[in-house]
Amino acid sequence: MFRHLFLPVVAGLMLLFAILYALYQQRPEPEQPPPVPPATTPFGQTVAGAGMVEPCTEASGTAAISVGSQLAGVITRIGVRIGQEVKAGDLLFELDRRQTEADLKVRQAALSAAQAQLRRLELQPRPEEVPPGEAQVQVAEAAVRQQRDAHERAQKLRGTPAINEQEVVALEQSYRLAQGQLELARGNLALLNAGAWEADKRIAAANVEQARAQVEQSQTMLDLLQVRAPVDGTILQINVRPGEYVSTNAGQSLILMGNVKPLHVRVNVDEEDLPRLKLQAPAYAKVRGDARQEAIPLRFVRLEPFVVPKVSLTGINVERVDTRVVQLIYAVDSRSQAGPEKKLLVGQLVDVFIDTRGGGYPNGKGP
Repeated sequence: MFRHLFLPVVAGLMLLFAILYALYQQRPEPEQPPPVPPATTPFGQTVAGAGMVEPCTEASGTAAISVGSQLAGVITRIGVRIGQEVKAGDLLFELDRRQTEADLKVRQAALSAAQAQLRRLELQPRPEEVPPGEAQVQVAEAAVRQQRDAHERAQKLRGTPAINEQEVVALEQSYRLAQGQLELARGNLALLNAGAWEADKRIAAANVEQARAQVEQSQTMLDLLQVRAPVDGTILQINVRPGEYVSTNAGQSLILMGNVKPLHVRVNVDEEDLPRLKLQAPAYAKVRGDARQEAIPLRFVRLEPFVVPKVSLTGINVERVDTRVVQLIYAVDSRSQAGPEKKLLVGQLVDVFIDTRGGGYPNGKGP
């Protein structure tokens, strides 16, 4: 009889186990609180927006400065490190200078030659050149006197058996030749005493200016090979290494920097909330993921007077991608950046709440 009851009992037990297991699996799960509570507004009436931390450079879109190079070349030296504070004019990185330095030496030599040529023209005539010219005039004058005496003698003896007509004509031509050589010697001496032609001086001066401009061009190229910080700020990113070749492509960010004293927060407020927005109203920022939900007071800086399409989405279901937003700039109190729990970094997203009641900060506290 036990053998006949064994199978039904086992089947009943398995059925009971299946029912209990099914009921266990279908039990309602208790609601678990989120590991980090969502940000809540400290005000009664609020305009909220997504904010991004950025440097305090006055610019639209983004305040971070993307430093590039005006010249292409190979990086030879990086003069900064990430997180370093720099002053305007400090060296960021340097390109290979050897070719440009060689060109500069060639152009400096050409400038020296052009200046020497101009100086030579300005110093004409040389004191040593005048006595030989005067001596040539004296020689020509003596030749003229000698030929004039022979010519006068020939004229007196003309028509006599002592001299024939051919000799008279030859002596006359020699006298005229001596006169011409005297005029040539006097002209050369006058030209020598007059110095260089003014037009030649102007040409030489123009050559000097051209050579000097080429030297300045090479010096400017050397300066451009040393990329320096345009403003005071902090190095945020370094995207180059020594030995890398960089080009002059637009939008190439070799070094990212910006002034983070103080930090700014760029807040996107939907255009539907503009009628309720009060610019000088108190505002707070809350760091996403902060379990303590500490509010960071903000100070209003300016409003960007141009409404732009929304590009930063928060992920809520009612958010439309075709919404246009106005951008507000707030400054972060420097005292609110102390401590690792409140550390704000450039590019970090925060939730910003703006009071629309127009009152002061809660508990009378503010930035």
